[in-house]
Amino acid sequence: MSNITPNVQKIMIPIDSYPCIRVEEPIGSGVALLLQHSSADNQHLHYEELLVLDTNDNLVGMLNITNILSSFFPSILGQLPDQMYAGKKQAFTDLSVLLGENFRVECRRQASTSIRQYMRKPHNPIEGSMSLLHALEIMIKDQESILPVTENGILAGAVRMADIFRMLGSYCTI
Repeated sequence: MSNITPNVQKIMIPIDSYPCIRVEEPIGSGVALLLQHSSADNQHLHYEELLVLDTNDNLVGMLNITNILSSFFPSILGQLPDQMYAGKKQAFTDLSVLLGENFRVECRRQASTSIRQYMRKPHNPIEGSMSLLHALEIMIKDQESILPVTENGILAGAVRMADIFRMLGSYCTI
């Protein structure tokens, strides 16, 4: 039986096109880099996560928009205990109302904080020759939306779940 789905290499975003940042950079530089990759109307981000590299271009971490936003207000946006979803809550906590007025000031104050402090450990990279279905299985199982991709042990890019969906979804349309 032949494999009708393409491999990861066909749809991965090459490393020279994917937003990457150095581990020693401040978090404000991460914000600026993500904002540079926005839609023409600046209302939508093209990327939600940065690859974090060391000075030797080794992948040492990943920094997503949740990490960045949590760095600005860890007291209200930091790690919350896992809870069962009990419906949409519309009320702000008292703390979020108080801090809302200081958001710009706090963002600027925290902008110099090191990325290292808020990045997360990267997922183990996958090979570009891996099938899309195998990559999707890993993403779903490990709750990842982006995986680093290597070729011959060298970081070559990243593959996103949204792009896998776009490719595989084309097989499902009528």
